[in-house]
Amino acid sequence: MRSLLRTRVRTDGLAGSVKTEVMKNRLLYGTVMFIICASVLILTFYVSGLVYDIFILILMILAAHEMTNALAYKFDKPGFLMQVITILVSYALFKTVSVLTFNNDPYGFHAIMAYFIALVSMAIIIFVANMASSRRTGESVIASIFCMIYPVMIMFFLIAINHLPGAEKGLAFTDWVYESSTPNFRAISIIMVFVAASSSDIFAFAFGCTLKGPKFAPMISPKKTIAGAMGGFLGGIIGGAIVFGISFTGVGGLTGLHNDVWISLVLYLSLGLCIGVATEVGDLMASYIKRYCGVKDYSTLIPGHGGIMDRIDGMMIAAFVTYIYMAVLVYVTS
Repeated sequence: MRSLLRTRVRTDGLAGSVKTEVMKNRLLYGTVMFIICASVLILTFYVSGLVYDIFILILMILAAHEMTNALAYKFDKPGFLMQVITILVSYALFKTVSVLTFNNDPYGFHAIMAYFIALVSMAIIIFVANMASSRRTGESVIASIFCMIYPVMIMFFLIAINHLPGAEKGLAFTDWVYESSTPNFRAISIIMVFVAASSSDIFAFAFGCTLKGPKFAPMISPKKTIAGAMGGFLGGIIGGAIVFGISFTGVGGLTGLHNDVWISLVLYLSLGLCIGVATEVGDLMASYIKRYCGVKDYSTLIPGHGGIMDRIDGMMIAAFVTYIYMAVLVYVTS
């Protein structure tokens, strides 16, 4: 009996030390990621928006690599090189059309159309090239095209929000006035996606671990709870409130979303809620794919966090929702 108790104590102690090590890694590498993202945003708003585009392109390539490896557990491995070519060619066409049509199409709809035309064209090329190859199967073709949709196509909206109307460079404490008739949609969108999505993740984790309770989607992600989901929604709203408060400083060229302060607050909070919901949906989508492929994390690139896909799964859906939100807002207010 004593031997059994000693064994149980040693096992519990080992499990506790492992859990502590995981939490230390989460905190350490979470801090590193925060510093990297903050540095990119500072350079984006005060040096050049191209810094942001390059950063997202790197994340897209890493995410495509992780998704390729994950799908390889279930299907024949997709061609990663073609994914990289697709990302670079599609962005090059998007950027070219964006520059050429900016005066006539400030919201980048023509550039987005060009991006999707490039994406579909590359999908056709990949389909023909793979089917003509004796080394490829129908499964690898389907997996390759799936990668082009998720994450490549959806992650594109992280770049698209950087091409919304707004100051190319933000000047802290000088650009922000509520009397401005044109909101800086670019700065608002980028900062909201990073702040509100991160806040949603933090609150979802905190509420889920603290309150526990009924499971939210046990067949997809056994650890997710209803309390965690509610925390994620609340975190998105709080993120919106934080960015609204920061907007009064003008950091990064932030402005209000409306001339009236209270309407602006409502718009910020509602966008935060939308981002909170989108972040939870994105997390569930990524979890479903991981479970279907039989992998725990997309990679071990970030100790304690998994891979790039494990960190941006909610953020990329949040960027898509944010772009749609801004497009609707522009249409309604124009």
